[in-house]
Amino acid sequence: GGLLSVLLRNPSVNAPKVYDALQISKGPNLGTNFTLCCPYTILAHYDELDFVEDCGVSRYLIRISVGLEDTDCIVSTILRALA
Repeated sequence: GGLLSVLLRNPSVNAPKVYDALQISKGPNLGTNFTLCCPYTILAHYDELDFVEDCGVSRYLIRISVGLEDTDCIVSTILRALA
């Protein structure tokens, strides 16, 4: 499946709100066939966030691993969270 990396405008304010509003399972992708999202940079680089940001990767990056659900369902779920 697809993998999306999402960086929102005003990420320090909007990323936590959108992440919490996403009505999908949370966690890293470990081979599941359903859609998951996670705060990738925080999970993968928690002890080195300043270094990672110096490399151009935002600490507020949201990663969505797209599963096998109906495409319209996934898109509408993401759009609701963005609203």
